[in-house]
Amino acid sequence: MRFVVALAAIAIVLPLAAWAKEFPPGDLRICGAKHCRILTPAQSNAFSAVLWGDSQVVRAPTPRVGSAVLQLRYPNGPAGAIITPRSIRVAGLNCGRFERGKWYRLPKNLRGLTDGLEPRRLSAFVPRSC
Repeated sequence: MRFVVALAAIAIVLPLAAWAKEFPPGDLRICGAKHCRILTPAQSNAFSAVLWGDSQVVRAPTPRVGSAVLQLRYPNGPAGAIITPRSIRVAGLNCGRFERGKWYRLPKNLRGLTDGLEPRRLSAFVPRSC
């Protein structure tokens, strides 16, 4: 009986986990100080691979206070990550994959997304991640 219950739970949870890894078109955006840019489906899929993929994420140096940063945001929601032109710090997404307060290298296919957006400046206080 326990096996059947466990199997039923897995059948319910797996599709929900897979659903959480996909971003509907227009849901993911990069935001600067004044404007946001909606990511294309290919860019959203690339971020999904970074956030939930199987490949190893590579650590990056922590940017200096005052560095240019942008946010990875969802419509009407909190920031999901802080982004520099070459790195990302995830805020509360997939905490098993990312360590609290650590920065990770953005893959080359996601570099350049911040071009043309007026950045915010990294403050000494950064909201907790994971």
